[in-house]
Amino acid sequence: MKLHLSFVSLSIITALFPLHSFADDTGFEVIEVTGQHQGSYSAVTPEAATPQTDISGLLNNLPGASVNGNGPLTGIAQYRGLYGDRVNTKVNGMTLSSAGPNAMDTPLSYASLILTERLEMTRGIAPVSAGTNTLGGSVQVIESQASFEEISGKVAAQYQDNGQRSHIGAKGNFANEQHAVLVYADLLNGNENVTTGGDQTISPTAYDKNMFGGQYRYHLGDASSNDSIAIGYQHLETTDAGTPALPMDIDFIKTDRVKFEGNHDINDWELNWHLAYSDARHGMDNFSERMKMPTMNARYNNAESQSYDATLTFAKNSWLFGLDSQLSEHNSVISDPTKPMFEVDNFNAVIDNTYSAFAQWQQDINQWQWELGARVKHYQTDADEVNHSMAGSMPAIKVLMDRYNNADRSQSQTGLDLVINGRYAQTEQLSWIVGLARKQDSASYQQRYLWVPMQSTGGLADGRTYVGQMDLDLETAYQIELGSEFQTESFSVNPRIFFQRIDDYIQGVAATDPAVIMAAQMMGNDNPMQFANVDAQLYGMDLTASYQISSNWLVDMNASYVKGERRDIDDNLYRVSPPKVNVGINYQLNNWTARIETLAVSAQNDVSESQLEQISAGYALINIAVGFDADSWLIKAGVDNLFDTEYADHLAAYNRVMGGDLTPGQRMPGAGLNAWLTGEYRF
Repeated sequence: MKLHLSFVSLSIITALFPLHSFADDTGFEVIEVTGQHQGSYSAVTPEAATPQTDISGLLNNLPGASVNGNGPLTGIAQYRGLYGDRVNTKVNGMTLSSAGPNAMDTPLSYASLILTERLEMTRGIAPVSAGTNTLGGSVQVIESQASFEEISGKVAAQYQDNGQRSHIGAKGNFANEQHAVLVYADLLNGNENVTTGGDQTISPTAYDKNMFGGQYRYHLGDASSNDSIAIGYQHLETTDAGTPALPMDIDFIKTDRVKFEGNHDINDWELNWHLAYSDARHGMDNFSERMKMPTMNARYNNAESQSYDATLTFAKNSWLFGLDSQLSEHNSVISDPTKPMFEVDNFNAVIDNTYSAFAQWQQDINQWQWELGARVKHYQTDADEVNHSMAGSMPAIKVLMDRYNNADRSQSQTGLDLVINGRYAQTEQLSWIVGLARKQDSASYQQRYLWVPMQSTGGLADGRTYVGQMDLDLETAYQIELGSEFQTESFSVNPRIFFQRIDDYIQGVAATDPAVIMAAQMMGNDNPMQFANVDAQLYGMDLTASYQISSNWLVDMNASYVKGERRDIDDNLYRVSPPKVNVGINYQLNNWTARIETLAVSAQNDVSESQLEQISAGYALINIAVGFDADSWLIKAGVDNLFDTEYADHLAAYNRVMGGDLTPGQRMPGAGLNAWLTGEYRF
């Protein structure tokens, strides 16, 4: 009955306000930037969305974007069916490695809620300037920077009833003409487990996360100069956080990040650079936050990473040139607290380095705006020898260990990205969009160096064990996008269709190596997988639109569809977002705003048989919100999932926890009714 009521509400909304009428300034905003070396972007601000425990949740407000959710703090970006390392993800301009081999500390988890000004995603084919690996698009978190001649700040708080989740954050900027200091802190707590629309408990989903940091900026030159240098620091600490779609939960994450940067004007050239460093430590286990069955072995994984990120760009007139480098080392050791002699090198001194250079040209020619770019990138990977304490008693594990240790683990590859984006302004209201690209991407370190069957897969969350393959070829994608943009004072619509053919796409296939199969069977898995190059294609559409009904009323819509297929066999790609549409009705009067929206998600029947992926049913949710925004303060309240609908998000994977309300292996249900309150004070 709950689901039926949601569909009835959707029918009423769409009958009163047809789907060709939309608005875009509350649930999300679309920013089309057409200046020098800019492209087409979609962006959303935290204030425009419902409360988030993790910045990744904002992606659901952007066209073509979704989130693979493995826990309340573990959201992986997905864009048009591609996710993980294929989506270039930057926080405050940095691309730094996570510590967790299963992506528990995802790149977006390092974004500060109080510091985030907006989450920005390149709409369509990302330009080469967006990042080194943009085969799956580009998303970046734009954070506040220390500003000169300004004293300002903000204090914000939020509370969500379902799970008793809270956030308190504060930031302050203190500056004169030459010196600027920005300081901030976030405190996030989830004191209880989240409950579903069917009154089941999703366990474990509690968490405790703290973040603080600051930036100092020094103004070079005279008052008219934009030259400056800065140093920033961030410390993040997460403890006792659940990831129910993964085999372990977070015991702790402790990460320190430092960034040096500068902006300079030199003989009409604009020079920007940064050098960033991250030191991340991560502990996880299968017994602290969840029930461990007596037949299961206790496991603790200690992981760490150190990484550097450096960028140097030069811009003048229509040209933009750049150099980028990302260097990282990963270590991961698995132990059993009840058996001191047990120890496994999950990853040992894995080196994952990338060096790249790009050139980009942008020019208006008559009614056309053209953007052309090329990026050359060189990948270098390597790893030290590994050890397994049970190799002496398990011949299959010894075979895999010796084979790995005796192999040439050093890999070197060179890739090339080429991009052409064009926009034709037919009239002041109507533009046509075309994009063509050839993109390449390298395998992740997990896909290359996972040597014994395990689930350290960068957050796949499919319940399967995998082994890597050192000599995986580069993925090569051929992309095309066509679209249009029509905008008047009261109406706008922006549809895009896309297609990409990917040669040597990397995913798991059924393992055939007898040693791999035997080792997996010893650990209770009869169907291990091995990462391999296959052929794939993705195609679909996404659309945004808005309609100003009157001075007080707006309607908006955000819709997307994507289909991912294998080309070498008759199968679908794993964990692809189902078709969905979000329709919102917005009311504004003076300082007051109100919104009611319906999110309708289709069933996902096109699933990966080779990865034993389960289908998921469709659903619809109703969310409401009301807010008051004055000059210096803002307060909002609302209810998500108003009718307490029971549903399962296809991208939330499967429950891996035993002994709770949920059956192990079932699709992870979504949160039930959630009442929330947010407020902020600005000075």
